[in-house]
Amino acid sequence: MKKFRFEYFASCPVGFEEVLCEEIQSFGAKSTKIMRGGVFFEAFHEIALKAILYSRVASRIFKYLYQFDVLNEKDYYLEATDIKWKSLMTKDQTFRLTTIFGDLPREREEFRNSQFANLKLKDAIVDYFRHHDGDRPSVAKDFPDVSILAKIDRGEEKPYSVTIMYDLCGDSLHERGYRFSKTEAPVKENVAAGILKLLKWNPKEENFIDAMCGSGTFVIEAAMMAADIPPTFIKIAQHVKHPDYIHWTFQNYPWLTKDEHLLQNFKNYVQDILDQTEKGLAFLKNHPHLIRGNEISGVVFESAKENLRKAKLDEVVKLTKGDALEVKPTDKKTLFFVNPPYGERLEFAQEERLKTLYKGLGDHWKHEFKTHRAGLFTGNLEMLKVVGLKSAKRHVLFNGDIECRLAEYHLY
Repeated sequence: MKKFRFEYFASCPVGFEEVLCEEIQSFGAKSTKIMRGGVFFEAFHEIALKAILYSRVASRIFKYLYQFDVLNEKDYYLEATDIKWKSLMTKDQTFRLTTIFGDLPREREEFRNSQFANLKLKDAIVDYFRHHDGDRPSVAKDFPDVSILAKIDRGEEKPYSVTIMYDLCGDSLHERGYRFSKTEAPVKENVAAGILKLLKWNPKEENFIDAMCGSGTFVIEAAMMAADIPPTFIKIAQHVKHPDYIHWTFQNYPWLTKDEHLLQNFKNYVQDILDQTEKGLAFLKNHPHLIRGNEISGVVFESAKENLRKAKLDEVVKLTKGDALEVKPTDKKTLFFVNPPYGERLEFAQEERLKTLYKGLGDHWKHEFKTHRAGLFTGNLEMLKVVGLKSAKRHVLFNGDIECRLAEYHLY
């Protein structure tokens, strides 16, 4: 059985692996490897902690714990009982298990059901504690104290390889805490941040307009990026007010609680995030035209206002109500961004309206946004042809299960 010390995995939506890798490297990780759906990295624990608190693109951060090969599910149980679970959790804590299958042969007799694999690992943990403590921890599907991920792949010495990991986050990192009002099919916060990074938006050189801003996710993420406000600033403020409340599962783990050096790093990061937030809000107040959101729907406009208020950005981000095709550029070079309706399973009349919208965007950019840039994120791949402009770059991305395209246009 292999025991890990400084190995981690940062997960992200597919298509954002490279920008996530750049983030992880900027935090100080010395060894990184891009994989589908995330980045493997080796780093000291404080670097992994920094990734949790500062990454804009990551979904979760996992810490590798153990790896071992097994013959079958019975062997899995026996190997798992050899893990010193008391070093990872206590009998009084609740836990949740998640099993995912990696590269496994389709035709196999073992590990055909993730729930059954979960059950085997749960039995191993429970029996370990009963043997050593005479009592057992309980399983909790919601809000567990400890969250464990098991990944099962092809083995080397035996048919299957099992990797046991801590989920250091609990809730997904895309849940910043500002989305008070939700609209239909919103883009996740880390997807929005990743899109801005893929577009290589530089707030020192370009203003940003989201002409169909919906509930405000893109303008909020843009504001945080421009002002260097960490994405966890809302949760950190809550942590300071209520230090006993658990925002991340790592707060329950010996990984943090028994490491004085890491605890001090956590305190330092908390203070740094508070300081950066204060400086960032002051910066945005001095740059009132840097970021603008626009929305035509009255109900959705109010949702955006509420989310901006929750993010403490309602006084520093301009929000207007109107048609996207009437939005004008600022004096400074501008990135005009739009995430228009996808329009799945459309009736003919609805499809014609969408075509009019997408063509209108292309025409509007040609006439009003010369020398500027535009970015369009859509799940309706056919509608990109209607825009009538040649894109400088296209990225294949996913919004949930919907395959999307991010198109970048240089407007001359």
